[in-house]
Amino acid sequence: MKPFTIYHLCKEAQSSFQQRLVDIIVNAANPAMIFLLGASLYRRRSESIFQQLAPTSQHMADYFLLILMEGFNNEEAHEWQDKIETHCKVLTPITTIVLQTTIFEEWLNEGHPFAANVKQSAVVIYNSGSYNLPVSQTANHDLSANSIEKHITEGLTKAKEFLAGSELFRIRKQHAIAAFMLHQSTEQALRTLLKVGTGYHANTHSIDRLLRYAGLVSYQLPDIFPQKTGEDKRLFNLLQKAYIDTRYKEDYKINNDDLLRLTAKVTCIHEILSDVGKAKLHCTSVVNT
Repeated sequence: MKPFTIYHLCKEAQSSFQQRLVDIIVNAANPAMIFLLGASLYRRRSESIFQQLAPTSQHMADYFLLILMEGFNNEEAHEWQDKIETHCKVLTPITTIVLQTTIFEEWLNEGHPFAANVKQSAVVIYNSGSYNLPVSQTANHDLSANSIEKHITEGLTKAKEFLAGSELFRIRKQHAIAAFMLHQSTEQALRTLLKVGTGYHANTHSIDRLLRYAGLVSYQLPDIFPQKTGEDKRLFNLLQKAYIDTRYKEDYKINNDDLLRLTAKVTCIHEILSDVGKAKLHCTSVVNT
């Protein structure tokens, strides 16, 4: 098992906090297993005229978790994800991928790269004892090598075409349609980034969730939409709501300046996808030589 570096830095200090997090999830969802996929490390140093030698404190937050459940009780995966994340919000922000054990087992038996990497490297922070993982196959790198360039090329091409469409509708002053095209461009780029980087396909139109998922692959993404101020949140919500509101709500409004600002941010996501794709292709070619 080779978990990420900051896990080792904070492992002992986070043990009691992690248990509280697990307890919340167990009470909310009764999972079979919980894997820690990633987290953010926050550092804080405080000084004053009375305390000039204060040490730097650090803690993990913004957890990425894979949660396996044996059944969904007539609810969808996205409903469980939202429910668990809402329950945990009182303690810390988390991002979850919720899968049924049967799906994850099938992926392991196929050598699915996402499942194989989770089995090999992710930290198990909870195991109910009612479910045992099968012996996993080695990740199918040959399949990944043959398809990765296709995924990158097709995904980036679609994302750029949607962006070009957005620009055309902006020039024609069809701002709502331009915003819808921007949403599609962002969604396509983030889906491709996640698929290429982890092997996981996210079946969601939520830009918020796709950004958080793709954060597993690129540390740069949170800085594109920081959402630290009211203006940050307003601009992001215009993009987030564009998929539904531009088609079904008459009160959706977006101006030319907002479209230009969002276009610049979406272009940055395209550049990240291109860079990650090149790095992934290089690593894959090295592995297979």
